[in-house]
Amino acid sequence: MRAAAGAGAGAPTQHPPLSSSVSQTSAVWPAAQARPVLPVYSVEERLRRRQLRGLVLRIFLVLLDAAMLNVAFVAAYYFRFVVLHGQGFAAGFVNEPYSTFETLQVLVVVGTLAMFALRGLYRLRPSGTWFRQVWIVVTATTMAFAIFSAYDYVLRSTDIAVGSTRSLVTFTWVAIIVLVCFARLLVSWVQTFLYSHGVGLANLLVVGSGHLGKLAMQQIAASPHLGYRVVGFIHDLDGPPMDFGRFKVLGTMQDVDAAIRAHHVAEVIIALPSHQHERILGTVRRCERAGANFKLIPDMYELSLSRIHFDEIEGVPLIGLRRSVTTQWERTIKRGLDVVGASAVLLIGAPIWLLVALAIKLDSPGPVLYRQVRVGYRGELFNIIKFRSMYLNGDQIIAPVLAQLGDQAADKVYKEKHDPRVTRVGRFIRKTSLDEIPQFINVLKGDMSLVGPRPLQPVEREDDVDWWQTTHVEMRPGLSGLWQTRGRSNITFDERILMDLYYIENWSLRLDLQILLRTIPALLFSRGAF
Repeated sequence: MRAAAGAGAGAPTQHPPLSSSVSQTSAVWPAAQARPVLPVYSVEERLRRRQLRGLVLRIFLVLLDAAMLNVAFVAAYYFRFVVLHGQGFAAGFVNEPYSTFETLQVLVVVGTLAMFALRGLYRLRPSGTWFRQVWIVVTATTMAFAIFSAYDYVLRSTDIAVGSTRSLVTFTWVAIIVLVCFARLLVSWVQTFLYSHGVGLANLLVVGSGHLGKLAMQQIAASPHLGYRVVGFIHDLDGPPMDFGRFKVLGTMQDVDAAIRAHHVAEVIIALPSHQHERILGTVRRCERAGANFKLIPDMYELSLSRIHFDEIEGVPLIGLRRSVTTQWERTIKRGLDVVGASAVLLIGAPIWLLVALAIKLDSPGPVLYRQVRVGYRGELFNIIKFRSMYLNGDQIIAPVLAQLGDQAADKVYKEKHDPRVTRVGRFIRKTSLDEIPQFINVLKGDMSLVGPRPLQPVEREDDVDWWQTTHVEMRPGLSGLWQTRGRSNITFDERILMDLYYIENWSLRLDLQILLRTIPALLFSRGAF
């Protein structure tokens, strides 16, 4: 839960202004750079192969679902007529042989598969959409069995005993939902595992270097289950093209075709301002010529994409904005969870916190706790509390290093894994995030929340007054957040601000719960902690 820079004694760290939106070490894209030789390939052949891969995957899923439907029917029959043998649920129970239900089995399998297809189950990506798949499986199975039950009731197409049929249909309905959802979950796990190891990834290019483009790159790169590899982005703004943190610039607008072909891009995200109609249409034509799929992000004047609502009237597309769904009740629940969670951590782990305090006291002279001024809710300043992890004479220790680093000293020292100012105990509690346990006191006081944007230092807010940085004051800063679960100190300052912006604009209790669950593995594996 590395909340911000300077977890120990010493002067506050100053970051580069956010308006630069680039890495200090990035090189400017040469205006006169020679165009690379583009690989020659058949666009039609490329599209044909992509369609074939998609078709093979859909056929596999259909066969998998068919197998699970048959297994579910057999399991339901076995449970009803073997496990529950002789236990009739209705008068006139008859122990029917399996051959009696073969026609019913065919109807169930074919009808349920057809309903799955009509509900769009085979148009979804197998990875990253498991909950949507579950919803479709449940609703489609229920609709299929409702239709069958109504049809059988009206026409009396089966001569099987009423009690036997009803119980078998009920068990089959439950078994289908359980087995199909479980099989889809396994497919999602396997595909996500392969994606995380670089197998089967599709190269993705973002056209646009503004706010929407950067946010799109971050969200896609932070969601490996989607199966995309962000190869870079195309610069469309004034000024020299430069890298954005870990994302590489691949040229300007005239280099779109070259970037697609050189990096074998399969998907293009167009994140250009809405007033650049010619550029958008030109990019679409280049994507079509190069055989790359493309999707457009609506500008909507920088409004939160989560509030955009699409509808149509007699074929006329309409775009509207949903009203904010955040209520006072939700904020009250969030505050209640903060109090309960912070109290539990402080009370249950009290013996451990006392041992940490004792180790700090014995390791180096100075106070156990360290306080630093941060910007809180509605811009009010508060003192964030941490276990001290640095020597008191940190300024003297770091002076020789600062002299060698020059103008960029502060930022580099902050990200340096072997900071000489950090004590032996401090290095351990930083790595395990134990130094941030006292921040639960800030949560109880109402200065912070369990989940929220990164608490800024006053100098960080003053560096850039861009409107999307000032939105931090709309919510209490958090011990954890998207920046915590997606790299911590391994990501740049600009990327953290974008993540905080996304959190603020899309806040919900569900998002808080997801972040808290993802924080656990981030702490266990100490990703980006130093």
